[in-house]
Amino acid sequence: MKTKILGCGNILASDEGVGIHAVRKMNRYRFPGEIKMIEIGRPGTSLLDIIMEADLVFIIDAVAGGEKPGTIFRFNSDDYSPMELFNLSIHGFNLAEAYELGMKQFPDKMPKKLILQGIEIKERAKFKTELSAPVKRAVNKLVRELKKELLSLYQVEDI
Repeated sequence: MKTKILGCGNILASDEGVGIHAVRKMNRYRFPGEIKMIEIGRPGTSLLDIIMEADLVFIIDAVAGGEKPGTIFRFNSDDYSPMELFNLSIHGFNLAEAYELGMKQFPDKMPKKLILQGIEIKERAKFKTELSAPVKRAVNKLVRELKKELLSLYQVEDI
């Protein structure tokens, strides 16, 4: 089984870069070769090349839904259509468009399951690379939980 973890966002816009920060933390671990961590910034149609041939895709991104900053959300394609799922993320428009295109052109190569791991952001400051305190705590928690899930999924004791 091939799994890809995509970190979305703008690392120069404070909390908006939450996905990139999370993937960089995940890269500190030595996961099995079937698990790939990918920084994608602002995804577009090039996303197709990245997600094709994967069985499971995690998308880590910022969410602006009016909840308390640092709130972690988990939405998956078992409960939402891919279009609904992508629209929950602040970079979702491009994700939804790319996925729809892929399903039309390469339906047998598209991921079987998608999971959006979102973190409610506090600020979208320009030219600030640090995360706000509640979002930084949430990234650490999300990374611990995702690491645990991947270890269980791949039946690995520790990395």
